[in-house]
Amino acid sequence: MHDDVGMPPRLLVVQNDVDKPFGRIGDALAERGVELDVRFPESGLPTVAEYDGLAVLPGLADPVDDDPAIDRMRATIREALETELPVMGLCLGGQLLVQELGGYAYRGESELAFHEVVATPATASDPLLSGAPARFSIFHAHAYSFVPPPDAVILLENDVCAQACRIGETWAFQCHPEVGDGWVSALAAGLRGEPTEIGPETVSFFRSNGIEPDALERDGALASATLARLAEGIAEGFAARCASYASA
Repeated sequence: MHDDVGMPPRLLVVQNDVDKPFGRIGDALAERGVELDVRFPESGLPTVAEYDGLAVLPGLADPVDDDPAIDRMRATIREALETELPVMGLCLGGQLLVQELGGYAYRGESELAFHEVVATPATASDPLLSGAPARFSIFHAHAYSFVPPPDAVILLENDVCAQACRIGETWAFQCHPEVGDGWVSALAAGLRGEPTEIGPETVSFFRSNGIEPDALERDGALASATLARLAEGIAEGFAARCASYASA
């Protein structure tokens, strides 16, 4: 943890791709006073000793890639686990986190765009997901899935795979609670061939899998209010865990 008593908690955010930010969750954390230090793994990542939490974001890479950036993220996650830092991993970040916790990732059934997930009874007492509805639609973008280790608590799931789990002070998400309306609209624009801040590789990935922009925007609009509340709850809970670590 950092040594400045009374200062807001500091969160190291590892962002893999320029077009895949922390989105709704990052905005909600910042509103709660959490200082976000966003770094890219293409260059060296800082030690976690000066932070009160770690978040590892999605990316186009796969969790089995033999790549220096993947290796750096693994090392940073390992260091965070050794110091019992609160950790959140999203999609690729969640897969890497589960691997370091003793689970594994595998290439399985792809899920793209909006699909339903189900909350398990364990969400009722979870610090991040206690407000999750029993069933809701959320954005997906994965060809790999994770299998949590036996001691993990499954929080969200569907017929394809585990969608969120917790072990101690770590949370791994396969789905994308960070994705907001603006990102969905930008992806839809790219799929229509319009100018967009979403990278061409990302647009091509969704286009090649048959995602239709009108359906994407329709489903996003229907899910928006629920997902906004979900992201607020995740941020509220994780901010509290980081603040608790900072004051320990």
